[in-house]
Amino acid sequence: MATLARSNAPFPLQPGPDRWLSRAIRWLDLPHFFTIAIFLTMLIAAIQPVTDPDFWWHLTTGNWILSHRAVPHQDLYTFTVHDHRWITHEWLSEVLMSALYAIGRLPLLSLVFGAVTATGFFLVYRAIDRRVNFVIAGLSLALGVAAANPIWGPRIQMITFALTALTYLWVKRFCEGRSRALYLLPAVMLLWVNLHAGFVLGYAILGIALLVEGARLLLRRPGVMSLPRLRAMAAILAASVAVAIVNPNGWDIYLYPFQTGGSPEQQRLIVEWFSPNFQMSQIWAFEAMIFLIIGGLALARRIEPRQFLLLLVGLGLALHSVRNLSLFMLVAVPALADYAQQAGERISLRRPRRVPKTTPVTFALNVVMIVLVLAIVAAASAPSLVQRVDGKLVARDFPITAADFLVQHPPPGHMLNVYGWGGYLIFRLDAQRTTQPVFIFGDAALDGDKLLRDYDHLQSLGVDQAQLFERYQINWVIFHANDPIITELRQIHNAPGVTGWFELKTFDKATIMMRDTPANRAYAAAALE
Repeated sequence: MATLARSNAPFPLQPGPDRWLSRAIRWLDLPHFFTIAIFLTMLIAAIQPVTDPDFWWHLTTGNWILSHRAVPHQDLYTFTVHDHRWITHEWLSEVLMSALYAIGRLPLLSLVFGAVTATGFFLVYRAIDRRVNFVIAGLSLALGVAAANPIWGPRIQMITFALTALTYLWVKRFCEGRSRALYLLPAVMLLWVNLHAGFVLGYAILGIALLVEGARLLLRRPGVMSLPRLRAMAAILAASVAVAIVNPNGWDIYLYPFQTGGSPEQQRLIVEWFSPNFQMSQIWAFEAMIFLIIGGLALARRIEPRQFLLLLVGLGLALHSVRNLSLFMLVAVPALADYAQQAGERISLRRPRRVPKTTPVTFALNVVMIVLVLAIVAAASAPSLVQRVDGKLVARDFPITAADFLVQHPPPGHMLNVYGWGGYLIFRLDAQRTTQPVFIFGDAALDGDKLLRDYDHLQSLGVDQAQLFERYQINWVIFHANDPIITELRQIHNAPGVTGWFELKTFDKATIMMRDTPANRAYAAAALE
C-alpha cells in the first residue's frame, strides 16, 4: 500500500516569529501605549521609601505577635497608658509586615506596598466607563493620583485603599448588571476586618448604592434594578457586616473607626486629620480636580445618582481630612472621566478622528518610549530599593544617631519624646530588648484624648507644663533641636525648690535634655566619655 509523503510545511497552529511580531505591532497601538505609559508613571507615586511614623511600631507589633503567638490587647510600649485597652485592628497586616521585613527588609516592604497601591490604581481605572476616551481616562487617573499624593507610601492604609477600590468596582458592575463578583464581598470583608479598620468604607459604598437603587425602584425610574437583585445586594451587605465579628477584638471593632474619627484631640493635633491646606503645592492637584469636576457637571448631559452621591461623600470627607484624599480619588476619577467625556462630546464641533494604525516604525518608537519610561521609574524608585533602617533616607525623618546612642547608653527614668518619633524609638529600643518605654506613640486611639492633650501642653509650653513634668516623672526629653521645649529647658537651671535641666547631647536633628541631678550627671559623664 502506498503511503502519503509528509509535508515539509510548518504546522498551521504554531505561528512563527513574524506572526507574533505582527500581533504585537497591532496590539501596541496608541491607546495601549498611552495606558501603559500612564500606569508605569504611576509607579513612581506607588513605590515610596518609609516616611510614615507608624510604620515602625507596626513592624515591632508584628514581631511581638509572631514571637508570642498571640494578639496583644493592652499597651506594650508606653509608661503613660500601659493599662489602656488596645484594639489591634491591624494585627494581620503587622504580621505580614514582620514576615516581609525578615525576608527582604525595607526594600521588599516598599515594593509590596507599592504593588498594593498600584493594584488600587488599576482597579480605579477599571471602574471608568468603557465608553470614555483612553486619553481622558488616563489623564483622569493621573490627576487623581496626583491629588492624593500626600497619602501614598508603604503604610497599612494602602491595603484599605486597594480593597475599597475593589468594592467600588464590584458594586458598580453589580448595579449595572455586568458582574456577580459582589457575592465575594463577605469573604473579602472577613480578611479586611483583620487587616485594617477601614473596612467600614466597604459598608459605606455598598450601603449608599443600596440606598440609591432602592430609591430608584420606589420612584420607578427607568432601568431600575430588579427587586430580587436588590434583595441580594442587601443580603451581601448584611453578610459582610456579620462576618466582621470574626476578629481578635470582637464587637469593639465595629465602633473603633467611629471612635477614632470622632476624637476631638486627634482632629486638633494630628496633621493627617487636618483639612487640606490649599496654600500647599501638594494640594493643588486636588483643588484642580474639584474645579474640573464642577465644570464637567455643568456640561454633562446625564449624572448617575449613585456615582454622584459617592462623589459628594468622598469630597466631603477629603475636605474634612487630608487622610481621606485616597477615598476621594477612587470615587472621583471615574466620575471626572465620565463628566469630561460627556463635556467633550457636547462641545466638540466635529467628529473625532480614528486612531491611526500602528506601523513597524511607530511600534518601535512606542517600545523605545516605554523603555525610557521604565528607566525613569527605576531611577525614581531606586532610593526605595536601597533604603536601610540606619540609612540616609530614614535619617531625613527619624533620629537615627540619637537612637544609636540610646541603644548603647540607656538613660535612667521616664522619657518625653516627639509623638512622631515614638514608633521609631520603639522599634530601635525593642530590637535591643531594652525596657525603656516611650511617653507616646502613633496609635492615638490607644493613647487617648487625655494623653494627647497632656502631650500638647508639654511640648507647646502650656501653663501646666511643670505640673505635668512632675506627674509623669519625666527625667529626660528627646525632641527636635530647634523645638520650643528644648529652647525653654536650656534656660531652666537649678535653684532653690527647682530642679534644672542640662543638655546631654545634640545629634543631627535631635537634642536630649536631662534633669540636672547628681545621678543624671554621673550617667552623662559615663555615657559621653
